[in-house]
Amino acid sequence: PNPYHNSMHAADVLHVTNFIITSGGLSAIAKLSDEEIFAALFSAAIHDYNHPGINNNFHIKAQTYLATLFNDKSILESVHLSCVFELMKLDQYNVLECFCEEQRRNIKDTIIEMVLATDMGLHAKIISTFKRKLVEDSTFSKKEDVRLALSMAMKMADISNCGRPEDLYLKWCDHISDEFYLQGDREQAMGQVISPFMDRYTPSVAKGQIAFMNYIVIPLFECMSEFLPEMHFTIDFCENNKAYWGAK
Repeated sequence: PNPYHNSMHAADVLHVTNFIITSGGLSAIAKLSDEEIFAALFSAAIHDYNHPGINNNFHIKAQTYLATLFNDKSILESVHLSCVFELMKLDQYNVLECFCEEQRRNIKDTIIEMVLATDMGLHAKIISTFKRKLVEDSTFSKKEDVRLALSMAMKMADISNCGRPEDLYLKWCDHISDEFYLQGDREQAMGQVISPFMDRYTPSVAKGQIAFMNYIVIPLFECMSEFLPEMHFTIDFCENNKAYWGAK
């Protein structure tokens, strides 16, 4: 299995998504239905299904079959979704069988939007849309607004390692670093330029983690904490973990 994108990561994101929905207050604020909660938890469980251990940029640079198939857009996320939906055609995996057609369509649309939202190529656009929504109208009653909120919860859960106590954070950091280095090894073997932070011979974990927290994690956590005040503690953990690398 991959060092990071494996069943443990899936279980972890599922757990954190559930925490955001329940203890974080999302269910109460967005008045989530059971159907929406089911779709969210299912999305979290399968969001990285069949992950190959390389990122979208690798596919695009190498112009793999999958990059061509999905036109260089949300390649891995599309693979995760299509593999799961294909599997669900089998009776023993058809978890939506008990729902009516309208419910199945709504659940599937929510799953698709949430999983696609984990594509970091769409990160800035989704954050901008969410911030604009908070300024214009903080109520999340429309279907598209609820899906946006659920997508933000998924995104937060997906990168939540930085918002945990230092000992837990560093363990996850080791796993993602190992996976990055394996991609770097493949890029080197193919004669490609090694992607940033993926060269095991010139490690730059501290620099990479600080940049990731400054430009991706903390802005997202701040945005979500404005919406869900109960999640503010994640910012404090993130600042502590950033300080750990700053002292190196």
